[in-house]
Amino acid sequence: PTPPAINHSPNSAPNATMDCNCHVGHVPTLLQRCFRSALYFSAFLLACFTSYVFCNETIEHRIFKGAFLHNFWESVGSQVKLLSALPGNPLIVFQHVPRTAGDAMMTHLFHFPTVDRSSPWPADRRELYNKSYLLDEDIPVAMNESTKLIAGYFSRDDLERIPRKKKAFIFLRHPVERVLSVYHFVNPGIRKKGTQGHGRDISQVEFVGNPMRPYSCTFTLDAMTYQLGGHQHCGGKDMSRHITNTTYTPVDHLWLNTLTRYARMMPYANNITSLEADEVLRRAKETLEQADFVGFYETLPEDFWALKQQIFPNVTIPYYVPFAFWFGTNLALPRLRVLKFASELSEKEIKQIQKRLVLDMQLWDWAVKRFKPDLVLYQSYTEFFLAHLPAVSLILMCPAMACHCLARWWVRRK
Repeated sequence: PTPPAINHSPNSAPNATMDCNCHVGHVPTLLQRCFRSALYFSAFLLACFTSYVFCNETIEHRIFKGAFLHNFWESVGSQVKLLSALPGNPLIVFQHVPRTAGDAMMTHLFHFPTVDRSSPWPADRRELYNKSYLLDEDIPVAMNESTKLIAGYFSRDDLERIPRKKKAFIFLRHPVERVLSVYHFVNPGIRKKGTQGHGRDISQVEFVGNPMRPYSCTFTLDAMTYQLGGHQHCGGKDMSRHITNTTYTPVDHLWLNTLTRYARMMPYANNITSLEADEVLRRAKETLEQADFVGFYETLPEDFWALKQQIFPNVTIPYYVPFAFWFGTNLALPRLRVLKFASELSEKEIKQIQKRLVLDMQLWDWAVKRFKPDLVLYQSYTEFFLAHLPAVSLILMCPAMACHCLARWWVRRK
């Protein structure tokens, strides 16, 4: 068959021009669609970041730590089984530094230790643990070879009272964030004499190392260093050389002298040997060096899994329990890496608190360089998300595309 003839008449020119314009018109249309998609995705990212900042506390405490999920994980965690202790096996010791996610780890990995002395409540410290967190009745239990695991706020001096081979693990946390977490947890207040209920709330600066509050002194005044290097109770602290900073004001020295005199009046002061600050710091470093595992609250996702592999490789537990904890801590990574409590205070207030955490800050800086040299903490959520923008964008792109496809399908369906 003969090919069709080509029409070269002037009437065909407009059609040719129209076709050409249609192809050229695709370019701006494509750019517009790309720009619109980028704009929508940016708005989606901003909405996600803003929602996280404003809602993460509520979601954690009302949902993840709510009664329903808490009871569920408690019931599932009770199924944990450790291998039976054999003669000569070391005693596993969780030397629990307060407010380092220890209770959550126990629920999801090593539930119900034989001895558990991890109560952070002021009434328990006053009535049960006013001398030590290792009670006299706990020592025979710990010495029994059938005892596989003990956990608590044990100090170095406490554990030296147990003449048995031990396998210890410890988790640390940024000192300022740790003591502020203690403050928010116990919600301290001053109650007038003869009244009931909660009185005037005290500030964070008033709470940390308060000389008239043995609980505050025990849990906050360089407590991490003294727990790992000696004894965290006030009677075991060298108040005279607690801080060797020449910039201290007369008011600061008056505060230290008051604390020293008050600590000597405590009922347990005569039973505890007070070590000099430098010696306590040296012993704390030595404790960390000798520990079988040292983890960090700020790197909880990776350290929790490493703890399972190194200390509890043969623990019997449903696989989804530790996986759920690992997954949840990854979702909460911004909360772990951001100095969220410190960001609420002024620079002056932070410096006042750091004066009472000099040894803890020195121990923290040394431990980070020794065990986690790549650890980076952030001053705000904005700083964290900007530093991880490519990774966060890639992670959020999948649900964003899924929502986009679902919306288009819904529109076409109608």
